[in-house]
Amino acid sequence: TNIEVMASTREVFDNIKKGIEADSGLVGKVNGVYQFNIGEEKWTVDLKNAPGSVREGAAERADCTITIKSEDFLQMAAGKLNGQQAFMQGKLKISGNMSYAMKLGVLFQAKAPQAAAAGAAGEDDPIKLIFDEIEKNIKADPSLVGKVNGVYQFNLGSKTYAVDLKNAPGAVIAGKPERADCTLTMKEADFIDVVMGKIDGQQAFMQGKMKMQGNMALAMKLGQVLGSKRPQQARL
Repeated sequence: TNIEVMASTREVFDNIKKGIEADSGLVGKVNGVYQFNIGEEKWTVDLKNAPGSVREGAAERADCTITIKSEDFLQMAAGKLNGQQAFMQGKLKISGNMSYAMKLGVLFQAKAPQAAAAGAAGEDDPIKLIFDEIEKNIKADPSLVGKVNGVYQFNLGSKTYAVDLKNAPGAVIAGKPERADCTLTMKEADFIDVVMGKIDGQQAFMQGKMKMQGNMALAMKLGQVLGSKRPQQARL
């Protein structure tokens, strides 16, 4: 099956290559170099240096590195697995510039235009995706309200979100809450790093990247709030 998977992975990258050749504007739109680690294979998609290229092997310098199993990659390329779902479920690991990861859909448009279009609306806003996922998980685990018992306000650059884990059944709101028990102020990029596990919440606080006001005990429960954004499949 490995040979079949390799052939299929190669097909996907051949398709991406055709898509780049057909749309020279992709280089300007994306302006980044991707490295894909797919099982033991490595592929580079250069959408930084015109006219763009696709080649087997590691990139000299990647702006964004995607690590994923071959079967999950093929599902994603076929539009059967949403990129954001794959990330939230731990099937897709991203290192480097997160804004490039949000443009991943562009690469697969030639392969699955409908799937790419369906995800396009939210793809440019990783913050919204994270809070959408938190909201889904609050609905899936209503006991979080009892465990946390507080209202959080997140000030992230120009965006503000509220997570209400005080009033059942819990809620996520774009905008300020009427009254926050704990307010966290961070840059968007640092918040994404905390959510992705690249930086620990306590480190972010110690380094001055995260400012807190209000109930510190609630700040200590932040892991439960952010941890709820991805299903803990390891427990199953």
